Amino acid sequence: MLELQRNVIFGQFVETGSFIHRMDARIKIAATLVFIVASFLVDSFLGFAVLTPLILAIGVVSRIPLGYILRGSRLFLAFLVFILAIQVLFYPGDVPESDYLWHWGILSISREGLYTAVIIALRVVLLYYVTTMLMLTTSLVDLTNGLELILGPLQRLRVPVNELVLVFVIAIKFVPVFIQEMERLARAQTARGVPFDEGGAIKRARRIGRLLIPIFISGFARADTLTIAMNTRSYRGGMGRTKLRQMRASPSDWLALALVIAWTIAAWLA
Repeated sequence: MLELQRNVIFGQFVETGSFIHRMDARIKIAATLVFIVASFLVDSFLGFAVLTPLILAIGVVSRIPLGYILRGSRLFLAFLVFILAIQVLFYPGDVPESDYLWHWGILSISREGLYTAVIIALRVVLLYYVTTMLMLTTSLVDLTNGLELILGPLQRLRVPVNELVLVFVIAIKFVPVFIQEMERLARAQTARGVPFDEGGAIKRARRIGRLLIPIFISGFARADTLTIAMNTRSYRGGMGRTKLRQMRASPSDWLALALVIAWTIAAWLA
């Protein structure tokens, strides 16, 4: 049986009542941006080693099991390994002959290629982890309100902030919807005698590929239904709207953000 919901956790929200869940959404978004910037600035193993305790502490405080995150990241990790293998084998750098560990035609494995691939892997894993933790610990309502408040000053430049944030949040929400729809179609095909868990990887990929067209048709139908519902409720973006929940950052939230900034600066300097 095809089970994608257990293997793809992007866009899902898991409520555990932890301190990170109760934090102001704007603080969590700002901390995520700090991590994203740090992933591009840190370029050494020592720097990522300095960041590792903070990353692990975030996972422990959030009370989200590490096994749940790893199980839901199987597809991402498999794709990352595939990309890194290509990066190592086709590394284009000007590598001296003595630096090669293996060389055959256009394929090669060098120390510089391995070092570059590992650094890229650490950066991609850090980006994926912090964005996934933001989704897992922040509801879509809080995420929408936080992004609207952060990007609010751009409205003075006539930037449609509310509409852009709405499109972004709907796109995130449609990820688990598409996954659920794919599982539903796969179960229907399995009931008709088309097993999705048999055969090689190519055969299973071809069977899943046949589901793309009905999935996109169902996605357009859901989007049309959502548009009708919003028009029925006279949705007009952020003009004249009030919010039931007012966001207020506590001193502990600001302290946590300061800790993240100081820790990432230390990792960069390392």
